[in-house]
Amino acid sequence: MGINGVGTYHAQNYATQNRSRAIGHNWSNAKDEAIGNATSLSESSSNGKKIGITTVGNKGYIAMYADSATEQEPVVKVGDYEVRVKEVDPHNATKMEMFALMSYLDDQGFTNNQGMKSFNKMTAYSAQAEYNGYCGGLSDENAAWTEERDWIAILGNAKESFYNIPQTYEQGLECEKIIDNLKKCTDFSFD
Repeated sequence: MGINGVGTYHAQNYATQNRSRAIGHNWSNAKDEAIGNATSLSESSSNGKKIGITTVGNKGYIAMYADSATEQEPVVKVGDYEVRVKEVDPHNATKMEMFALMSYLDDQGFTNNQGMKSFNKMTAYSAQAEYNGYCGGLSDENAAWTEERDWIAILGNAKESFYNIPQTYEQGLECEKIIDNLKKCTDFSFD
């Protein structure tokens, strides 16, 4: 979703906070280790309420509440893993942790989201930051579970690009809304 003519924001202007976990195998076949700071292998059934859907590469994932989820400790199952929602830090989270968090926030009505799911909006708008050179590999299916990124900063980079072009100003407002929702809704564990 690159926008021609938006080249004023380059990676050297920002301190990117992407950190990849050192792994030597393909996670799609590995079931023996936890990945992401808020993620662990799931022992839940697949009977929980379904709250989101996404794809990574050619594989689809459904976010659903894990058997162990409570109102005080929400846990979202995604594939073979569980994400402890209150432990997801949008400044340092994997893409799939963000999928779990944002699916939860949408389901609970914390985002006042309408239309497309918040995670899908975040993914689409983040592509602008990648186009800007701010980050890379956002669509890499091998990094979705393992590379922790500062999603607030990524969206901030995209927001500034959108604000600079009158035709994309509304997308900038949407980026700001997502950022504000993430900051407001995750203050239970990060502020």
